[in-house]
Amino acid sequence: MRQRDSRPRSSLTGLLLAGLLLNTCVSADTGDVPGWAYDGIRNGLEWSNPDTGSYLWLGLRFQTRYSDREDEPLVPDDLRKDGSSGFDLNRARYKIGAGLGLHFTFYHEYDLRNGKLLDLRGTWKPAAGFNLRAGQWKSEFNRERVDSSGKQQFVERSIVNYWFTVDRQNGVMASGLLFPDQRASTSWWLGVLNGNGLNSDGDGGRPMVVGRAQWNFYGRVLPFSQSAVKRYQEPRGSLAFGFVTNDSPYTRFSSSGGGELPGYSKGVDNQYRIEQRMLEFAWQLRGWSVQSEFHSKRIEDRINGGAHDLHGGYLQGGWFLNEQFERWPRPLELAARIALVSPGRDQDNRANKEYTLAANWFFNGHRNKLTVDLAYLKIREEAGSENDWRFRLQWDISL
Repeated sequence: MRQRDSRPRSSLTGLLLAGLLLNTCVSADTGDVPGWAYDGIRNGLEWSNPDTGSYLWLGLRFQTRYSDREDEPLVPDDLRKDGSSGFDLNRARYKIGAGLGLHFTFYHEYDLRNGKLLDLRGTWKPAAGFNLRAGQWKSEFNRERVDSSGKQQFVERSIVNYWFTVDRQNGVMASGLLFPDQRASTSWWLGVLNGNGLNSDGDGGRPMVVGRAQWNFYGRVLPFSQSAVKRYQEPRGSLAFGFVTNDSPYTRFSSSGGGELPGYSKGVDNQYRIEQRMLEFAWQLRGWSVQSEFHSKRIEDRINGGAHDLHGGYLQGGWFLNEQFERWPRPLELAARIALVSPGRDQDNRANKEYTLAANWFFNGHRNKLTVDLAYLKIREEAGSENDWRFRLQWDISL
């Protein structure tokens, strides 16, 4: 069973003081002259040279959260424990992005709260149909995980994420966009990664292989971002398939690196063989948004023998009612999600379930928003089960 995080919490007073930094309308433009400017709509503090296409931007992001119980319940006991009694500083990060001309970009992200490198990657873009990336980042397997935690529709990702994400890895990945602006428009990714998780080296065995093929069936790419904050007037959608194969000591990955799912012992090099498959759908139009994923995962224990199959998926949607009802506040979005996970170790294949309602108030798109969600959770295991509610409130701001 996981232990509750005992790191310091931010105070409500600090939250209110931080409100002085609201970036709702702050922006500046240097025009066609190279120089620095602050853009509160996009990346924050940015230097650019229009003549060469080069740029450099610096950003900060903070996320403070209240939750009345365990944020990520895995076993029934997690629902029997109380959550925080105040606001936690859930995320605090700085980000650096850069572009050298038209063909090379760089991105770095660091976790200030935990003192941990998250992203450090460079991408070469010689053509739309072929890009090459190297470094550490969230590999492009499934949309929910690639969507930034600052661009979620709910306070946090669904219960599916814990069991199926491949998270951040070191390695190289090729990608591209074929047949742009056509019905056959297709985005693709194929990577070879170390397979041992965040800030780790390979174990000398077979690497992780990740692949994703995405059909952009309206001819326009839908970015990795939840909620229809851009209010596309023409529909955008995608249908994607992904796969993962990996040998490692781990049965799961997270922003803490490699680890084990409930019921699995700590592994040794190449003990666990993992094969995953994923089918995904996403769509947005004029304030409406829908996305869903369906996962299967097979874990083979090469030391003790045996194999187990896990299944899970979610469906979520959101609506800015202002698009149909003028009196509805324009910044307010309502959303709903259902998610199920079958861990696969019990004979009757009991499923964990999540039913969540959410509301977002966007001060400045995803760069400054309040989110509240209420979930009904059912967590089951062979020894028993527990059902209960969870309430969360979160403020996410990027500077």
